[in-house]
Amino acid sequence: MNTKNNNEKPFFNQLEARVIASLMEKHLTTPNNYPLTINSLILACNQKSNREPVMNLTEGQVGHTVNALKDRGLVGVDYGGRSNHISHRVMNVLQLNTKTQAILTVLMVRKPQTLNDIKARTNRMADFASIEEISELLNEMMQRDKPLVVRIPKSAGAREDRYSHLLCGEVDRQPKTVAPIIQQQSNSDAEITKLQQRLTELEAKIEKLMQLLD
Repeated sequence: MNTKNNNEKPFFNQLEARVIASLMEKHLTTPNNYPLTINSLILACNQKSNREPVMNLTEGQVGHTVNALKDRGLVGVDYGGRSNHISHRVMNVLQLNTKTQAILTVLMVRKPQTLNDIKARTNRMADFASIEEISELLNEMMQRDKPLVVRIPKSAGAREDRYSHLLCGEVDRQPKTVAPIIQQQSNSDAEITKLQQRLTELEAKIEKLMQLLD
């Protein structure tokens, strides 16, 4: 699999990465509603939770991106029934299994993540025994002839290294110099996580309603 070399453009542009990652995510988190209709895919691309950055893609942008990916054999479109249904076709191309798919999905829909971030945000996608298992899978993806992932050394004031995908091209691997922040022990992180989970559940319900309307 050839993701990028010095003479080639990135494997995905930003819109393609968002479409593919959204399909990969819903494949794992809502398998009963997968493949996705175009309306469900638009909602998945633009959802407010679990997305960094949040996008506001139009039906035209998503449709054009799906067609471009279909021409490359990276998505499939089932034209049967009342609505077209869209699925990704990247498992063999990127040499993924369910666990590496989950890890790569989180990296593609968000900014660089720590090991603990990845563990928390893949809990609905795959069952990892430990942080160490995630680290081993990341190392495997980093050591390929064409790496999918890169480790970004921790910056001043940070506790952990972060990881980024490379499917949209090279990333800045230099640690940022930031002022140390005071870690306040409170319930705020837990409350934010609960709110994000509730928002994700509501978005899943909206997807189901959209499936019924399509």
